[in-house]
Amino acid sequence: MSDYVYEVYKEKSFTNAAKNLFISQPALSTAIKKIENELGVELFDRSSSPVVLTDAGEAYIKALEEIKVIEKNLEYELNDITNLEKGYVSISAANFISSYIIPRIILTYKNRFPKIDIELIESNSSDLHERLLAEETELLIDYSFDERLFKSYTLMEEQVLLSVPNGNPLNRKFTEYAISKEDFYENKYLNSDYKTVDLRKFSDEPYIFLKAGNNTHDMGLKLCKSAGFKPRVSLYLDQLMTSYNFSTSGMGIAFITDTVIRNTNNFDASTIYSLGTDAAKRTVYIGHKRNRYISKAVKQFISVAIEVCSSFGNGFSNIPKWNHCN
Repeated sequence: MSDYVYEVYKEKSFTNAAKNLFISQPALSTAIKKIENELGVELFDRSSSPVVLTDAGEAYIKALEEIKVIEKNLEYELNDITNLEKGYVSISAANFISSYIIPRIILTYKNRFPKIDIELIESNSSDLHERLLAEETELLIDYSFDERLFKSYTLMEEQVLLSVPNGNPLNRKFTEYAISKEDFYENKYLNSDYKTVDLRKFSDEPYIFLKAGNNTHDMGLKLCKSAGFKPRVSLYLDQLMTSYNFSTSGMGIAFITDTVIRNTNNFDASTIYSLGTDAAKRTVYIGHKRNRYISKAVKQFISVAIEVCSSFGNGFSNIPKWNHCN
C-alpha cells in the first residue's frame, strides 16, 4: 500500500498514479483513505491542484524513502556476498552518451560479469542529476557534478570542434585551417600548436544548436561570446549526432565533438575546424551519490568504464565483442 502513496506523491495526481499502477482511480483513493484512517492523519491535501502532501504526508514520505534506501542497501550487501554471481547496476546518461559511449562499456562489463543485470536510464542532464540524488539510479555519466553531493571519476576528455557544411563559401578562405582526415585520426589536432580557426569569421552564418540545458548548448554560447558575437541560431535540436547530421546536410554550422566524428565513417561529410582553446575542451565523468553504499558490482562498473574510455582515442579498436557463451 505504501507504493500507492508514493506514486500519488510523485505524480501529484490520483488519476495519473492510478494509471501507472494499473488500477482504477476510485480503488486507489479507497486504498489511500484506508492508510490514512489507520494512521489517524491525512497524507494529502485534496483541495489543491495538483495534489500536495500535508505535514504528516511529508513525514510519511521521508520515512518511506529512508526505508527504501535501507532495503536497497541490504540487497546490495547480500549480492556482494555472492561475489558477483548475481547483482544489479543502474546506470544513467544523456542520449548521445548512452548511444555511443555506454554500449562499449556495458559490452566489456557483461563479458566479465554476465550474471549482473544492468538498467540504462536515458534523459536530460538535470533530470538525471535529480534521479541520482534521489537514488533512483546508482551511476551517472555526464560532463559535470556537484562535488558536494556526488563523487565523480574522470573517464575521458572531449574536444569541441566546429562543423561547417562543405558548401559554405567561407571554407575556400580557410582551407589551410581545416582539419585533415589524417590529422584527425592521428590526433594531431589535439596538439597545443595545431592550427585553429577564428570563430569570429563565422559570426554571420546560421548555427544549429542543441536545446538549453545541454552542455554542448552552453559551451557553444560561451565560445561565441568569447569570440564577441551572439550566434544566429536557425535550428534547435535534442541530440548531438542529429546536430552533426543537419550540419553535414548543409543546414548550418554546428558545435560537435571529436567523439561524434569517431562514431561516423564519413569524416569528409563536412569541413571540421579546431577552435583550440581550453574552453573547447570538456571532461566526461562517471559519478555516484556521496554517503551511500556502493556495491561490488557498481565498483567494477566504474573500473570497467575508466578502462574502456581510456581507449576511445584510438577508435575503440580494442573493445571486445560480446561473448554470450560466458
